Amino acid sequence: MKERKLKLFVVCTIAGCLMAVGPAYPSPYFLLDTEIDWLDGLADINGMSESGWSEYMSQWNEYTVEGNSYPNDVFLPHPGLYVYGGGGSWTDPCTAKEYNYPEDAGLVMTWGDACSMPDGNFSSAWVFEYPEDPDLRNCTITVTVTAPQFGLLPPFTRINQVSLGLQNLPLVGGPIRAWYWNCGPGQPIPWNTPTTITIDTSKTGRAAATPTASSFMSNPGFNLQFVQYIVVDEGGTWVGGPQNAPPPGGGIPGMWNYWHNLAVASNPPAAAVPGKWYVKWSQPPEKWVNDPNFIYGWDELSDHNGPQIVADDWRCKDNRPVTDIHWWGSFIGWNLPGPPAVRPHTFHIGIWNDIPDPNPANPLDFSHPNEMVWENYCDNWVWNFEGHDKDPCDRPERDMETCFQFTQLLSQDEWFYQDPNDPCDPNGRVYWLSIAAIYNPADYPIQFPWGWKTREHFFNDDAVRITNTNNPTNGTSWPPTPPTVGSQWVMGNPIFFPDPNFSWDVAFELTTNAPNYPDDPIPGDLNADKIVNLFDLDIMATNWLTAAP
Repeated sequence: MKERKLKLFVVCTIAGCLMAVGPAYPSPYFLLDTEIDWLDGLADINGMSESGWSEYMSQWNEYTVEGNSYPNDVFLPHPGLYVYGGGGSWTDPCTAKEYNYPEDAGLVMTWGDACSMPDGNFSSAWVFEYPEDPDLRNCTITVTVTAPQFGLLPPFTRINQVSLGLQNLPLVGGPIRAWYWNCGPGQPIPWNTPTTITIDTSKTGRAAATPTASSFMSNPGFNLQFVQYIVVDEGGTWVGGPQNAPPPGGGIPGMWNYWHNLAVASNPPAAAVPGKWYVKWSQPPEKWVNDPNFIYGWDELSDHNGPQIVADDWRCKDNRPVTDIHWWGSFIGWNLPGPPAVRPHTFHIGIWNDIPDPNPANPLDFSHPNEMVWENYCDNWVWNFEGHDKDPCDRPERDMETCFQFTQLLSQDEWFYQDPNDPCDPNGRVYWLSIAAIYNPADYPIQFPWGWKTREHFFNDDAVRITNTNNPTNGTSWPPTPPTVGSQWVMGNPIFFPDPNFSWDVAFELTTNAPNYPDDPIPGDLNADKIVNLFDLDIMATNWLTAAP
């Protein structure tokens, strides 16, 4: 069968940008984030043809489903494309107002000639060639766009719309599905503000996009299984006058726009069937408040061979066993949607009993693990893509690291059982969970070591780094040597940032196959008292029409 290739467009218009980016990867999933990523991607970029642009606009006019058709502008072929490393600022020559360029590296597209281009609306495009024949069902496509606007009063040059679309073969005439967003004050894409766009391909309509799209188009012949192109474009108005593009572009372009953080990733698997798996303890990763598409935390190194193992406390209130363990983490410096080639062959999972904080009023004292009472060597773990990080420690090189969820299902003879009646705590027993990567000795030094994802404080005391242990049963100290049950805390320190007043935990969830009472809950028994009555109706009425975030 003839090899098919995927092309990713960025259509720019002061009006349009058809954009695709990234070096060639052996799957439909990729991320373009760093300056090096974008420089590598330039080798596969070509300008879009006038016939390709005409067909793109024709399908918008014919197959718009929700909202208005995308504005059709004068097409300008052969745009100028270059990679900018991020940072710096520009000054509007008309108003002397200073604007900051995005901090992220990305692709600048310039088009037109400031000396000869008349006022009006214009478009241009470029095409990125993808080496695979991808199936983009059940994926999330993410890209950040900074849409410029120059001057404070009309008439002024500005971006009016941006769009993102998917296209089947052929390059000219292939069926397309696309979304667009209006730009400006009160619109989904504010001017001069980096804005992240996502498309969930498992959905259709305007609501498949975040932020919600202003319009949606879909050709009836479009098929997600045979996507060959990703189309991203812009529409806007040019009013003469020099517009300063980010350096090192140089010169006086007619117009410019900026794209960064482009990624295609598979969606996480569906949740377990309700009523069959039950949560014992849950402290998942947190979303960044400024952009919920990012996970707020860093990956804290946790290696069973040293120099440290990370652990965090949790409370058990009943005697149901822990049958499944879920945790989140990243590989330091890694930002692609799949794990690196060198990854842990095993995770060591330990549960420890607790030494409470002897003096909560003294910040130098803290609770910590005491003795390991259970362990599991997890060599059949599974992973799924969770998102990308926003590092709270202001380390640009750690932003956009890929976060994965890891899962271990325990065999029945491996389940962890516990005593729910701790005489020191009538509300339940506090335990500590430790998770550490185990690599093959030949893997060291590890280029992208695994780290456990941090999250802001959730329960009791900080998560801790264990830096020394002692095992009186086998005489070993550090690093822990199997069997490690019986290992005792000797030394470590709490995890905080930026100072001891700001506590950090790590992200994990413990689940069980047993409900809160021996039989499965009765449908409608919302308060789990084994009967459906007016108390359950009151709970339902109180939460009527309440939606999840």
